Amino acid sequence: MKGRWSYAIDKDNIKSGLVLEGLSEAKLQAGEIEVAIKRFALTANNVTYATLGKSFGSWTDMPGYWAFFPHEDSAVGQLPIWGFAEVVRSAHDEVAVGEELYGFFPMASHLVMKPSRISAASLHDEMPHRLKLAPVYNQYNRVRSEEDVKASEKDLWPVFRPLLVTGYMICDQFDEAGFYGAEQILICSASSKTAMMTARCFDQFENVPRLIGVTSRGNLDYVKETGLYADVIAYEEVTGLAKDSATALIDMAGNGDVINAIHRHFEDNLKFSCLVGISHWDKSRPARDLPGAPIAPFFAPGRIKQRSEEWGGGVLQARLGAAWDSFIEMAPSLTQIRVIEGAAAAAKAYEELVAGQVNPAESLIIRL
Repeated sequence: MKGRWSYAIDKDNIKSGLVLEGLSEAKLQAGEIEVAIKRFALTANNVTYATLGKSFGSWTDMPGYWAFFPHEDSAVGQLPIWGFAEVVRSAHDEVAVGEELYGFFPMASHLVMKPSRISAASLHDEMPHRLKLAPVYNQYNRVRSEEDVKASEKDLWPVFRPLLVTGYMICDQFDEAGFYGAEQILICSASSKTAMMTARCFDQFENVPRLIGVTSRGNLDYVKETGLYADVIAYEEVTGLAKDSATALIDMAGNGDVINAIHRHFEDNLKFSCLVGISHWDKSRPARDLPGAPIAPFFAPGRIKQRSEEWGGGVLQARLGAAWDSFIEMAPSLTQIRVIEGAAAAAKAYEELVAGQVNPAESLIIRL
């Protein structure tokens, strides 16, 4: 597909999306740039973005994910994605045409941005509507050499890098809290990439409780082969675990039936219940007044902001870099990259993802 396009999703029905073609070129104001999105990933994380498009609910008082890239039609939203883009027009003295950026973009062909707080390594988009949103999503890496992003890792960055950051911040919170006194940690939706990144990032910490991956029967073999968990069990096997073991839960999917069963099985021995994602958007939400620890939504940007203030941005980035370096060698064993091209193929891939039809052993990269 040639020309300008965007993918518009019905805010009331995230299964329903449409590629809008033939969009006009926006007029650049002084200090603005326009980028062309070149390469991005689609993962279960994007389904969570769509599910939380209107509102984060109790996660934070900020607007939901549709607020990052508002559409002129308020009934539809543009899906946020992670990827690489090239500056194709510039009315900013410090950002040249041809420069490459990595970060948070819409599922579209182009985006107009207003760079600010520019350093050699990064810049921020400070379009007025983004100033009230989580800063971590507004920061973009400037990709100028192999030292910034290795060419061999360019398909891995949009798939794993944002999820590794989330995983590390989860592990950091658990470590700071003494793992909530748990003897074991259940990680539900263990085949998801966010779950795998979390399991891997626990390697950066000491005295970590036993990690148990919980997944569907169809994904048992795949999850076991990753070697990331001490044990791997199917969802229906959770009730076979000893009730008297002090347990913490990290849930990536938001499936109410699963969460309810775990809380009711362990009762007061469930010491912490962390809800990270809602990729199972079509399932019921957890019941109210469950036994055990109250469900605590995890919002990575809030944790990142806290640690940036406490440690300084340089220390945080160094720790995330070390976690990435620890992970990257095993990345090829965790996934098979499936490259698809064009807007129509990207739209179809999104529909398959929402329907739960994408093999967790695959990673979808869209190139434009």
